[in-house]
Amino acid sequence: MVLWCRGCQLLLGVPWLVACDLSIAQEDELGDIYAASIAAQLPIVADSAVNAELTAMGRRLTAVADDASRDWHFHVVDDTVVNAFAVPGGHVFVYRGLVDRAGSYGELAGVVAHEIAHVTLRHSVEQLRARTRTNVLVGLFCTVVSVCGSPVAQVAIDAGGQVLFARHSREDETESDSASVSYLMAAGIDPRAIPVMFTRLAEARQRDPFRLESWFATHPQDGDRIARTAELIAALPMAVMDSLTRDAPEFQRLQSRLAVISRNGP
Repeated sequence: MVLWCRGCQLLLGVPWLVACDLSIAQEDELGDIYAASIAAQLPIVADSAVNAELTAMGRRLTAVADDASRDWHFHVVDDTVVNAFAVPGGHVFVYRGLVDRAGSYGELAGVVAHEIAHVTLRHSVEQLRARTRTNVLVGLFCTVVSVCGSPVAQVAIDAGGQVLFARHSREDETESDSASVSYLMAAGIDPRAIPVMFTRLAEARQRDPFRLESWFATHPQDGDRIARTAELIAALPMAVMDSLTRDAPEFQRLQSRLAVISRNGP
């Protein structure tokens, strides 16, 4: 049987699927299903104060980063692993370990902006297309386009908290780094926090490699990447950056509340 979707062909009953050029609405629907599968497997923080602080930061960034009116959602994973990732449609997951490691509002915002960029630049969609072509997400994709009626497959998450498809190419990482600098500037946040956070994580890796394993597995990083980001920032007007937000009490509240949850439970 052959079904059509925006000019592309879905061939059912064969071990491959040619992915459609997803609209933003389809991307949102796919992301919602994918995120629900992830949330069922990871310890997502349900605390309203934590979610409000992270969501406020995220929306400050998406207000300047996204012109497609996606329905964004920001989640904290209650795990000391240091990592963050995003899925299509606007779901960003940040691990508590990363929040703990950040030294300022700007440092955490730089990571969140980077993950937002993977969505707005559609890197995550391209990954899903590639996986669909190898039949990994056939059931999931069919659910979204409402042609197969199959249940959503579980998303593979390894012991280190790494989500399947969270890896991006070095080219995608570089592109998202550049976009995150622009997003922070536009949102009134000092982008100099980005290479500071990169350096902080590189130094922490030397002291605690296990906690940083997932981060460096999914975010290829070296001295050149730090230098490229710093070079981009050096070309920006220093007088303007000196007036931008570096830190904020919202960040301290987020860290403090997560510490309470860690000690006492939600």
